[in-house]
Parts: sequence; C-alpha cells; structure tokens
Amino acid sequence: MLSRQLSQASSWRRAPLCLFCSVQRQSQPPQCRLFGATATLLKRPLRAPKVLKVRKTPSKVSSGTPVDAQEKPIHGKTVRKGSSRPLVVSAESAQLADNPLDPQEDVLDKEEVEDGDELHEEDDGKCDPSQPTSLKNALLGGMKERKKRGDKAREKLEISVLYPEHLNFEPVDVDKPPVPMLSYGLDRVLFNPGVYRLQDPRSRVYNFDPYLERIMPVDEFDFDALSEYKTSSKDEDLLALTRRIGAKFTGSTSSMSGILQHFHFVLSNFRKLNHKMLSREFPDPSGRFSKITTGPSAVFLRHKDGVYAIDADKSYDRPNIMSWLGHSLEKLLTTERAEFERYRRSSPDKAPAEDNASRCYHYSKQGSIMMRSQLDAIDPRLPGTGVFDLKTRAVISIRMNHKEHKEGAGYQLRHALGEWESFEREFYDMTRATLLKYSLQVRMGRMDGIFIAYHNIERIFGFQYLSLSEIDAVLHGQKESRLGDQEFKLSIGLVDELLAKATAQFPDTSLRLHFESREGKTPFMYVFAEPVTEDQADEIQNAGVAAQTEFARTVVGVGKDDPVVQAVWQDIQDDVDEQVGEEQGRTPVPDMSSEEVIQQEVAPTSSEGLSEETDQKATSTSDELEAKPVSEGPLMGWTLTVRSLVNGGYVDRPENFEDSDEWKIEYHIKDIPEETRWKLYNALKERRRQLIGQDDEEANKSLKHYRDLIQRYSDRGRKWRKQQDEMNEEKGVQMYRPLGPGSDAAEAVQECVTKEVEEDKVDTTAGESLSQEKKEEVLEGLPASPS
Repeated sequence: MLSRQLSQASSWRRAPLCLFCSVQRQSQPPQCRLFGATATLLKRPLRAPKVLKVRKTPSKVSSGTPVDAQEKPIHGKTVRKGSSRPLVVSAESAQLADNPLDPQEDVLDKEEVEDGDELHEEDDGKCDPSQPTSLKNALLGGMKERKKRGDKAREKLEISVLYPEHLNFEPVDVDKPPVPMLSYGLDRVLFNPGVYRLQDPRSRVYNFDPYLERIMPVDEFDFDALSEYKTSSKDEDLLALTRRIGAKFTGSTSSMSGILQHFHFVLSNFRKLNHKMLSREFPDPSGRFSKITTGPSAVFLRHKDGVYAIDADKSYDRPNIMSWLGHSLEKLLTTERAEFERYRRSSPDKAPAEDNASRCYHYSKQGSIMMRSQLDAIDPRLPGTGVFDLKTRAVISIRMNHKEHKEGAGYQLRHALGEWESFEREFYDMTRATLLKYSLQVRMGRMDGIFIAYHNIERIFGFQYLSLSEIDAVLHGQKESRLGDQEFKLSIGLVDELLAKATAQFPDTSLRLHFESREGKTPFMYVFAEPVTEDQADEIQNAGVAAQTEFARTVVGVGKDDPVVQAVWQDIQDDVDEQVGEEQGRTPVPDMSSEEVIQQEVAPTSSEGLSEETDQKATSTSDELEAKPVSEGPLMGWTLTVRSLVNGGYVDRPENFEDSDEWKIEYHIKDIPEETRWKLYNALKERRRQLIGQDDEEANKSLKHYRDLIQRYSDRGRKWRKQQDEMNEEKGVQMYRPLGPGSDAAEAVQECVTKEVEEDKVDTTAGESLSQEKKEEVLEGLPASPS
C-alpha cells in the first residue's frame, strides 16, 4: 500500500543515483521512470557493450523452416534480413528493452538479416570510445587489457642484478705536483661548521685579511698566465693512461656529473631534498630539484684509437662572467697577496705562465671507466686524502641575469637567515641546483668536501665548508656516507653497461648520447645514442666558440626464470611502456613555476670542478643546429628501469641505511621500438632546448618579474654598502687577532719583556737586583691577569 502511494506520489523522473549507471547513461536523454523501478534497476549487473555480428549458417533450421522466413527476437525486438551491419547493443539497453515499465523505449531498431545468418555476441574487452564508459572501466584504465596480456605467454624479460659490494672503485696512482693550500688563514673555515663571515656586521671586525673583500675585476686579471683547460678528448696524457690501464671509457668530473645525476633520480625514486637544517624564517622550502637539474643531459663519446673520451655537450654553452671569475678566485684563495698581484695586467712583475704540468689530478677507475678529477686544494688535517674542492657561489641577482651582471652587483648578503639577502637563501638555491653535482664530483675525486666562497662578483661576503657527510644529509637524508657511496658505485656500473651497449651497436665511431630520467608511477630513464662524424661533433661543440672568443676579448643476470619476479617486472615494464606511449603524442613544454624560475642557472664552461659557475646551465641564444628536429639516420634508444632491494625486500628507495644493511638493484634495459625512437628523441631534445636553450627574448619574458624584484634589492644594497664603507673609513679597519693569555699576541708580549729583562741584567752588576723604577717599566708591557 505504502509502495503504491509512493509510486503514485513521486514526481521523480530522473536517472537513478548509481554512479555506474549514471556514467553509462550520460549520452542518453533522461528516462521517465517510476520510483519503484529504481531498486530493480540498481540490482541488475552492468556489462560491457556487446557486439552482435552476423555469421553464415545453413539455409535451413532444424524445424525445416527457412531462415529468411523466420524472425529472430532479440530482447523483445525483431531483426529481419537485409542488413549485413554488426549490431551494437549495450547490456543496459537490452535490459531496458525487456522492462515492461518502459514500453516506449526503442533500444534496437528493426533490422534485416540475410538468409541463413545468425547473431552472436563478441566482447573484445575494449571500450569503444564512441560508447558510454562505466565508471569502473574509467577508473581501472587499461588494467583489463593488461590482465589479458598477462594471461598469454609473454617473452621473459632479461632482468639483471647489481650488487654495489661487487663493484670496485679504486685509485689509479700517478705522480702529481704539490696540491696548493688555502691562504690568508682561511683554513679555519674547514674546522668550523656554518658560514664564516669575512667581516662581522656588528663589531665591524674583519675575520680575515680585508684584501679578500674586493674582487679583482676580470678585465684586470691576466688569464693568459693560467694553464689551459683540456677536455677529455684533447688530453693525450689521459688517453694514454686509459689505454695503459686497460680501460675503455674515460671522462672528467665535469663531463660525467651531469649524466650521473639522472641515475641518482632513478635509484632514489626521486627522493625529496632534506631541508631540516633551514630556519623557520625561510618560507616553504621545496624538496624538489630545479627543473634544469632534472632536465635532459647530453655528452659526446669521442672515439680515440680504441678508447672513448666523454666530453660534455656544449651546444648551449654561452660565455658568462662567473666562469672567468672562478679561475681568478681559485688563484686568490690559494696564493698570498704579493703573488696574486703579479697576475694583475698592470703589474710590472708579471707572473710566470703556467704549464699543464702544474695541474693536479686524481685518477680513479671502476669497471671500464676511468675518471679524472682536478685537485683544487688540500689540508692534511682533513680525513682521507685531505683534498677538497673550491666552489664560488654568485648571488641570485648575478645568476638570474649574468649578462647584466653590473646591475645585479649591488645585491648584498646582509643576513644569516631569511628569504632574501641571506646566506641561507644562497645555500637553499645551491641544494636544489648544483649540490648533487658537487657531491658526485667529490666522490669521483675522492675528496672530503667543498669550500664555498659567496660573492656578488665585486665583493666576497663569507665562506663555508661542507663535508661530504653534510652534503649527504641534504641529498640522501642521512649523514652516514655508506648510502651515497653505494649509489655512486651503482650509477657508474649502469653507465658502464649503457656505454658498452651503445658502442656495441655503433662500433668504432663517435656518439652523441642523451640521458633523461622521468618521474611517474614507475620512474625510468631514456637513453639515446646517435652516431656522429668527427666533423659533426666538432660543429656542435664549437657552436659557442665565437661567442666565447668575443666574450674573452671585451653487472650478472639472476632471477630470469622466477615467475613471481617476472610477473612483477612485466607490470613495471607495462607502466613504463604506457608512459612512453603517452609521451609520443605530447609536445614537451616545461612548466616553470615561480620557484623554478628563480632556479635558472648559467651553463658550464670548460673549467672543471672549479666554481659554481662551471656547474650551471645557461639561458642562451637560439641554437641553429637543433632548430629543426632531424628524423633521419641511425639511432638507438633504451629505457632503463630499476628496483631496489634492501636486506632482501623491495623498497622504493633505501632510507636510514646502516653498515649492516645490504642493498642491491634489479634493472632492465629495453630497446625502444625503431618506429618511435626519433619521435621520442626529438621530444627529449626539445625539452632540453626549452630549459637551457631559450633565446634572449624568451628568457627575458619568463624572468622579468623576478629580475625586477631582485633589481630592487640590488639598488637598495648599493645604498647600504655605501653607508657601510663610510662607517669603515670613520672607524678604521680592524682585523681579528687573538688576544689574552695563551694567545699568540700574549706570547709575543712575554717574549719582548723577557728580552728586555735580559738586556737590563747585562747592564747591572752581578748580584745587584733591578731597581723599582725598572721593574715598573718592564711590567707596563705585560697584559693584566684575568680576574
């Protein structure tokens, strides 16, 4: 009774509330339905659309009645002869046709079937994009298709396993000249954590020689007196040593660190940066690397008489003042004042020209790869080899607009903490842009850490020493170096295998290789190898030479047959294949957020392991060599996928790694199909161009807002600096020196007093004591005793 009353009183004539039904019915007009019919409809199962196809049968049926004279009911409707089209009837439509509550719904028009034809259903498991899709199918995506593929016999994937303990990273001993040490007492920075200011802002006392504060302008420094930097392919001593020790590949820290970064991203599953050391005054630090850091990297593999030299791809290198300052500041920090002044162009006492023998290198080897690392400075009191790297860090106003460096030179580092004009800001930017590259260079060179000098190209503000453990705390989330060491060895091992694959595919020829890690449900890496002639390689490498000259002037297979491992890896590879398929039809347009824009860096130059400027990426003028994507000629491409196992269990990434833990990786290298290689390769190159190859107009447009903001800080900083200089003139320069008992100054006073007393004893007769006046005169020079 109540049901009938509700049915009669209800004016609801809308579609049912079931989400699955709603999605399937989204292309149909609203159906008029009584309230009492809804529950019945909701209970009915939903199936994918059925395709009714026509199949030929004998012309007679068992009853002897001709087929052409027989009508075939399909869900209450009749199909007649005369139609050869397949009939598509959804399950819901068929059920609605049977429903007596909907006599007006014509789900299937009357069609005719040829003589002897019968209908059958076919469900291919795929959803016709022209038909309504259920919410379940939409959420599951291609899981149904993947399940069907998994039911079929599939070719086993070649899964390899790599243990870091089985990889031997070892030094190659060669004779080397003495490594320089820090000057001006800067070695105090090595043993004090945090930033060491050049001048204390409160007392105005200089912690180091004030001579360090003013940087010699680049146009006054004689760069011709410095030895020339040689790339790996032009270093004959390096090539000869590579052949002698039986290695196949060789490279420098600066040429290899760019591609090694991508192996960190894959092996750590894009681990977030650890910024717990930042203060609360710093707002919302991002745990992600900058877009340029995670962007594609490229190198050349130059074939040289049986060995291959790894050179950084310089197609987007452009001149900048910071790379030149890196050379001069290294010399400033490791020589005394009188010696450094000899490098001034106006000096009558010219410094002798350096030869290449004066450069100091560490050589290391793992597998078939030998690495060269320039040694900047040493202190025997540091652990290990005592060697450390020198880096100079220009402030944000210079990094963002290096072409107009004079306008940004007013930016000052006035505060220890805070978002702007602070050492904390410079450290934060460095962690997102270059710290990963620094850590790789430190490990390749078997160093202890990096010494950083913060400057604005006119003045040095302070210094900081970061040990490798402090760097690892930011990058790996722990100060113990074991995790970083093992990841480094695994990265070198994977690079070794990929280079071997590339040279086996294109033997005895030079190659251009691109590497790019891609973040997603399953992180993976693109690797492309394109053979090039020596002339082509030289043309690309020398693309920026004219501008530079102008600027100078003014592993083992295991687990292949394990069905569980195979099933998991099949799913992983399916994820990668799906991501690759999605990217084929996508135009790469990097999305530069406001924070990413600030992380714009400038390109590396030919200097190795010297300064922050040599580790940056440049916004450059248009690159004619890559303006039009080329899709001709031989090309090989791979995808690299990695799984980490810690203590026998699979993990996203190793964390809180200890000495007792065991880490190994499973990895799979898959050839990219030939028909899609060039499309994916051109897309990768376009992403690289948009990140570091923009022309001036594009760069100015994207950076205008932030350049204007920083310019205001620079203008304000100039006024502040002028006031500080006036205060220094009034008060006079005061340099720190230790005072009080036990200090060098107190000992000097005591030595002076002792000497005077001995002289006075000579003037007095034997046994005669000093007069009271003489005692008082001597005691006047002694410091007061502490109370």
